[in-house]
Amino acid sequence: MPLSRLERIQPGIAARLSDELADGSLPQSLLFHGRPYSGRMSAAIELGLSLIGEEDAYARLECPDLIILSDRDGTMRLRAMRNHFARQRTRWSLDAMIHETRIELSAFHEVFFSGGDKDAFAAAGELSDVLYEAPDDFDEKAVQDFLSRYDAALARFLSRRRRSGNFTIDQIRAIQAFMQQNAGQNKVVILENIEDVTVGAMNSILKLLEEPPQGAYIILVSRNAGRILATILSRVRQYAFPPIDKRVQKALLRDLYHADGQDDIHDFICSTSGLDMTDLEVRAEDFVHALVTKRTMYDPQALGDLCSHLDQWDACDIFLGKVVAIIEDGFRQDHIDLKRSQKMLCLLSVCQSEAKTYSQNSRTMMERIGRRLVAL
Repeated sequence: MPLSRLERIQPGIAARLSDELADGSLPQSLLFHGRPYSGRMSAAIELGLSLIGEEDAYARLECPDLIILSDRDGTMRLRAMRNHFARQRTRWSLDAMIHETRIELSAFHEVFFSGGDKDAFAAAGELSDVLYEAPDDFDEKAVQDFLSRYDAALARFLSRRRRSGNFTIDQIRAIQAFMQQNAGQNKVVILENIEDVTVGAMNSILKLLEEPPQGAYIILVSRNAGRILATILSRVRQYAFPPIDKRVQKALLRDLYHADGQDDIHDFICSTSGLDMTDLEVRAEDFVHALVTKRTMYDPQALGDLCSHLDQWDACDIFLGKVVAIIEDGFRQDHIDLKRSQKMLCLLSVCQSEAKTYSQNSRTMMERIGRRLVAL
């Protein structure tokens, strides 16, 4: 059936979308929302490729009529897929690595070039060129030579990309011009985590949704639809993605990644990337102990070391998720009263959201969280 990948992990949504494709009732503006690792982005890509008649391009995503913009930093996913290929050395693991890299490179589509950082575009082009040099034979020397070139190009790309930023009003305007090109030819734009963009960018997205040209499809992907403007929600058809069943996750990890005994995709990505989850847990416990239990400011040098570590591993969201879990556990064990725990959880959510909206670095965000947690 169409959307065969989605059918495996979210059969209900796959059936709904397939029916809408078959009877011509699929809207031009859609919203896929749900928790991370629920298949939202994979579904958006698979549907988008189906709409432009490029279903076979899923593995390597070489599609000029598909644009993906995201405000997330996918460094951990890139490292995980890179390391997975280094270990498995299979065609599938190589394609998974290239697929993940192409998602990051999509923000440097040619339609954005005129208003973008030229050095960042040069670094993106270099990384793209390396992908075309992927080996056909997976002997030791060929793989190591390829990975050496990939690692060097990726490091340059990531350093430039952080400076250039993503999801600007200019990018949304460029997308609008892109959708107007070759009227009637199907084009797809995927915008991930729009709840984290500025109000100005969200208003630009609203204009994008008002009257999309014939053949132009916009798929919004969100972790939290409740933070999206009501005027945007009124212009999209919503598809709620439930968490993927653990048995399905276990089967995917076993069959596709040869990761027997694992049943959580997020944990697999973290561990395969090289991130030490036990160490991160200890750091989160120390953070909560200082700020919540002792109500003392975190040592500046220790905070600097923590932020450097989180930046290196693209693990700030994961770290704060552990902080949230520790606070929730403190409430369940009667170490933190209900009212205070609710205030802390709200504070963490607001600070994290505002840090993304206003492009704060991790140090600024963590200092702000520290001051406000101590004050509660």
